[in-house]
This record gives sequence, C-alpha cells and structure tokens, in this order.
Amino acid sequence: MLTPRGAILLGASLALTMLGFLRTDGILITLGTSGCLLLAGAWIFIRLNLKRLSLSLRAPTRVYADQSFDLRVLLHNNRSLLDAFSIRIELHLAGQVDIHSFAAWTAAGSISEVRLRGSIPGRSSFPEHDYTLETIMPLGLFHAKASGVLAQEILVFPRPLTPRELSTQGALHDASLLPGTTPGYAPGELRGIRPWQAGDPAKHIHWPASARSLSRGRGLHIRENDPPGFYPRHCTVLFHSFGMSGELIRADRFEWALSLACGTLRYLREHGIPAAFLADFNEWHPLSVVSRSSFGNLLVSLARARRRSDTEAHNLAPVIEQVPEDHSLIILSDMPTEAWKDTLPDRQALLIDIRQHSYGARKLQVRE
Repeated sequence: MLTPRGAILLGASLALTMLGFLRTDGILITLGTSGCLLLAGAWIFIRLNLKRLSLSLRAPTRVYADQSFDLRVLLHNNRSLLDAFSIRIELHLAGQVDIHSFAAWTAAGSISEVRLRGSIPGRSSFPEHDYTLETIMPLGLFHAKASGVLAQEILVFPRPLTPRELSTQGALHDASLLPGTTPGYAPGELRGIRPWQAGDPAKHIHWPASARSLSRGRGLHIRENDPPGFYPRHCTVLFHSFGMSGELIRADRFEWALSLACGTLRYLREHGIPAAFLADFNEWHPLSVVSRSSFGNLLVSLARARRRSDTEAHNLAPVIEQVPEDHSLIILSDMPTEAWKDTLPDRQALLIDIRQHSYGARKLQVRE
C-alpha cells in the first residue's frame, strides 16, 4: 500500500513523464521514469523485507492473572542473504493484551529479541496468538503487512482472592499452621479463673485476681482457657451458577467467583486441609486438592471453565446430599446468596457472598 510520501512521488513521476512526452523533453522523461523505477524497486524490496520472517515467544505456559512475568518476543529471519530492517511487531497475546514492539535490524539467519515484563489482566486459555509484522522500509514509500499465528498455549489462572468469610466466620484462627500467624501458644477463648496448680505456666497468671487473693492470704490465680479451634479433617468446596428471583447474570461476577474459588482452595491447601472441588461446569466431577499436581490440575480446570446456564435446584440438591457428613462444606456461586440459599437442603455450610469485591478491569501496562 502506498504511503502519502509514495503517493506524492508516484504523482510527480507520472506528471513529469507525461509532461516530458508532451514537450518532447528528455530530461523530464528521465526524471519521471527514474521516479517510477524507484517506486518499483522499493515495492520489490519491501516485499522481500517481510519474506520468510516468523515470530516465536518465550513465556511461562501457566501464570496467574494480574501476576507479573517476564516475556521475550523473538523475530526470526530465516533468509540466508537479505537482512530485515525496520520491522514493527504487533502481538495479540492471550486474546487480551496487544504488545507493540520494533526490530530495527535483524541479520540474515539470525534473530532479534525483545524483552518485556507485564501481566495478563484476566484468566484465559488460548493455544494460539495472532501477530502482525509491518514495515515501511525503504524510504517510507510503501506500507506492507504480513500476518501469522503463533502456536503456544498460555493458561492464565484466575487471580486468587481469599473470601473474607474464611477469616470472619469460624474459630480456626488460633489453630493456624502458617508460620507467624500465631505468636507462641494460642490461648483460645477465656473460660474463667481458677487457683494455681503445679505445672501452670507463669504467663497465664491473672495478676489482678492473684493480688486480691494474696491480700487475703491465699495463693495465685490462673486464667483458664478453652482449647483453640481445630481445622476440619476434610472440606468440600462446591461451585454453582444457580439463582432465582430474576437476578441479572453478569460475566464479571463469574470471573470473580472463580477467583474466590481459587483463593479458597489455595487457602485450604496452605493450611494442610484436604479438599475436594465440585462444580457444575465440570459436570460435578470431584477434583481432589491434596498434592501440588492435583492443585495444578484444578487450576487448569478453572482457567478453561465456561459458565453453565442450565443449573437448577434439582441438580444442586442431590450433589449437596452426597457430601459426607464429616466433611465441612463451603458453597460459592456467581449469584448473590439470597438468590439460592433458601433452596439448599438442610445442611450446615459456609456460604461465600460474591458481593465482597469491587468489579472492573484493571488497566494493563507492559514494560519493556
């Protein structure tokens, strides 16, 4: 395609040629013909400049959304003689991110490398990525473009969000196994005050009560606490997209619900609680979350998840009833809890409310 500069040169060359023939002026004819030959040579060179060029990518195959990672874009010149000059690269990565770069010179049989660092804002599962190569070399007379497809699957997992219900409901904080979360011995809930007995630690002495007791000629008094909470032996996390009361279906809520599910399961795994994940988009097939490999398989399932629009109460109830009684149950949905909690069987469960985070896409910046 002609650029404005090329169009001006073409018009001027044709005008000089025509004027030279009308006036029988060899100089004008020579100038006009030289301009046309220059345009023809530029057209041939610009086509050769994009010939046998390809793009490859060096990036993690599995990343979390909104997590920064290093990315390298490689431009390959597969020609044996002609170098490539002034190649503009546009890569549409994971269906979300447009990466623009520039390779000033790529020697024949060599590569040019562009190093970037950035993140992908949302989850995705794309095996191929479209790219475009453009150039205006030489002299900026023509603009040529070549397109291709880069085959490399990048799985973008949901950004893990820990539901606030895990920290505001239940009595598991004193039994946390994470380093640094429980300083020293977790005291549990205060039950009352009793007289000191042999073997009681000094730090549990209740000094105001002991002072009053000593003033009456009696002994020390100790704070007696209930034991700290314990984690469940097993937990089942259930995800569904069922709702009533005419609630509006929002795609952003489904994405945030997957992020909450990912954060919940990662929280359970970090605390050493064996868990199983049941979801309508997996046909209620249970996924175990115990080992690192099983958690990786779960993340792949979340990255490829597609919302089910046909889940009904009669599908949900039998699944809940099949959860063993000794399993703790956590239920998540992309619909508000008021739209489905009344239809659940009479079973104690921790319900995660989707309306606990602000929605909206975050602006992405790719840094070179």
